[in-house]
Amino acid sequence: MRAPIAHNADGLRAGGHPALALAALLVLGPLPLAAASPGPYTVQPGDTLWDLAEHLRPDQHTSIQETVRLLFEHNPHAFTGDERTLQVGAVLSSPDTPAGQARAADPANAAPPRDPQPTDSASADSVAAVPDGETRREFVFGDRPDEDTEAGTETGASAWDLRVDEAMVELGVLGTSGRPVDYVQHGRAVVSARHSLNEDWDLRLGARLDVQAQQGGDYPRTTRARADYDENFLRYRGDRTRITVGTQRILWGRVDEIPPTDRLSTKDLTRFGLDPYGERRRANPAIRAEFFEGPWHADLVFLPIFRPAELPDRDSLWHPVDRNRGRLLGLPQDPALAPLIEQATLDDDVSGNGGAGVRLGRSGRGADFAVTIQRARHSQPYYRFDADTRQAILTGQPAGDPTLEAVHPRTWVVGGDTAFATGAWTWRAEAAWLSDVPVTRADDLRQTTVAGVDWVIGAEGFPGDGDFRMTTQLAGQHLLNAGDMLDARESYFLTGELESPFAGHNWRARMRYSVGLNRRDIYLNPELAWIAREPMEFYIGLHWLDGAEGTAGGFYRDNRMLVTGWRGQF
Repeated sequence: MRAPIAHNADGLRAGGHPALALAALLVLGPLPLAAASPGPYTVQPGDTLWDLAEHLRPDQHTSIQETVRLLFEHNPHAFTGDERTLQVGAVLSSPDTPAGQARAADPANAAPPRDPQPTDSASADSVAAVPDGETRREFVFGDRPDEDTEAGTETGASAWDLRVDEAMVELGVLGTSGRPVDYVQHGRAVVSARHSLNEDWDLRLGARLDVQAQQGGDYPRTTRARADYDENFLRYRGDRTRITVGTQRILWGRVDEIPPTDRLSTKDLTRFGLDPYGERRRANPAIRAEFFEGPWHADLVFLPIFRPAELPDRDSLWHPVDRNRGRLLGLPQDPALAPLIEQATLDDDVSGNGGAGVRLGRSGRGADFAVTIQRARHSQPYYRFDADTRQAILTGQPAGDPTLEAVHPRTWVVGGDTAFATGAWTWRAEAAWLSDVPVTRADDLRQTTVAGVDWVIGAEGFPGDGDFRMTTQLAGQHLLNAGDMLDARESYFLTGELESPFAGHNWRARMRYSVGLNRRDIYLNPELAWIAREPMEFYIGLHWLDGAEGTAGGFYRDNRMLVTGWRGQF
């Protein structure tokens, strides 16, 4: 991370044992699997082609790589032209039926006129047309209901569709000698209800509950349960137009984990970077208009209310302002400033709107590309000492009431992204220029802004003929004409993911990683999961962090932990 950040988010504190708070998640209970299974599968935000192929394989004898190929060949409407880039909201049907084959052979499926879909950044639900007189089989989870049940589902298409989009419970044990706490617990549940008002209007309601707790060690014992809104919107869908008003996730960009053009979303930093990219974003109020013409897609977004990044409890081991040890994430530790940071109050100005942006993209069989221009605010707050505190530091006088102010500078963003496939590999590139990146001057601790450039190039594919998948990306972050700053002027990273099922697809091994190239800054996340009861899974993993002074890995070095947990969708 480039900058120190913080946001004092108020939450509901609950005393007593953390298990009582985590139990709140279980009140939701799993919905019957059949409730989410009948009918076509609609691609959801955060879905990856790998995960869907793993879940939707026709049988155990079909490899994931072969399923990927079949999904692409028989559902061309669900892709943006890039063989690995799904359109959120598209409907996937089985390739082994006449209906599926007819859809694949129909040229109109490349750009459906009735319900055009956005690229990988959108969040949508849609209904795919079925040729008259044909019956379509879809990929479904669990056992297929009988014909009477299916008929009832079709006639009740306008009923509410209730889902548990995400549920998880995780326990962690820290193992370093300098650990801030001994144990952590985390739970999360995201529920949604979808309703089609008529042919043109859709309604979605969503909510989430997050529970976090920590005990032992030098840091205070805390338990926080917080309810929050998820995606809640009203959507109009025309022939070549889609208008969405409400709280939404705006995920622009094409690369994984750190897309440079993703500047209108709200970051979720309650667990730093332990969760995958899609789970590290919150919904924010937005007005969105999308227009489609052939392979072209124009996306216009306005954020009438600014929502800053969601941060953990003030005393959490993941908070970017460490008042227990007097440190700020992103800046070198200074013994002279440590007492002030420990005593400082936090002040965050979140007034005003969140900005606006335009993204113009084109999909094609050769390559996809998009360009964007945005006037956005940094959702990730940057901390600075207020004027009185800074003056006291410079003159060597004691600060009566030290204060750290969180700022969210506005910045122009100009960028673009592209993707193309060669054989079993998909190549992606993305870059953005930012007019105002917050930094701190070394001579007088004054906060200012400078221009910056972020870029990422990477590849995703299946080496060999099996189901082993790998993603690797080279990323760079640069401050232009920065002068004498406390912040890092340039950073280079190698990030990615390795994943492979084994033992008849009952188990999955995965490794997420991020390694700093010009400075030591390491994050490793190996995980072993039992996935025989999809879409539920049990897992055990490790979060390993290390790094030089001033890096995220160095700041969170003592937070290394072993974790075990359960997650699922219903």
